[in-house]
This record gives sequence, C-alpha cells and structure tokens, in this order.
Amino acid sequence: MAISQALVGTSATTLFTSVGNNATTAMFFMNNNGSARDLTVFVVKSGGTAGTANTITKAIEVTGGNTYVINTEKIVLANGDSIQALASAVDSIYATISSVSI
Repeated sequence: MAISQALVGTSATTLFTSVGNNATTAMFFMNNNGSARDLTVFVVKSGGTAGTANTITKAIEVTGGNTYVINTEKIVLANGDSIQALASAVDSIYATISSVSI
C-alpha cells in the first residue's frame, strides 16, 4: 500500500499518478482553513487533461476544519492515469491518497 500527499491548488493539481496498475483505497481532503472551500476531483486518463468529462466530484463544499473522504468505491488506474483536484482557494485543502498495486 502507498500513500501520496499534496496541497491542492486553485488549478488542476496532480495528486497521484499510477505507475503500473493501481487501485485507490481511500482519498482524504482536509480543509485546514477556518472557512469553507470548494473541491473538484478528476480521474484523468494517461495523456489527458482535467475537465468536465473526467470530473468525479464538482465543487463539493468542505467546511472549515473538516475532511471530505472518498472511500466507498475503488478507482482502478492504468499506467499513467492520474487523480487531480482543484480547490476554490490556495493553501487550504490537503490531499492524502491511499493506493495499492494490482
């Protein structure tokens, strides 16, 4: 099992890129700010770019000091596929992604 961590930016930020085949086990998005922030998450095929067609959550509000968790379904990624995200403000949302090679 592997852990990837990153600060989510205000433009699409790559949080995890698959090397070989991987599956996510959980994704945590912690808002370290006192104010609510919006979060958008993308699952991007290798060579692609983040956009409407690969959005899995759009402008989900993460209230100040809380964490949004995606763990009900695994996401299977092929080599070069990535998880990307953007936040409505800088220096607020921190991501932790747990994955396993398959």
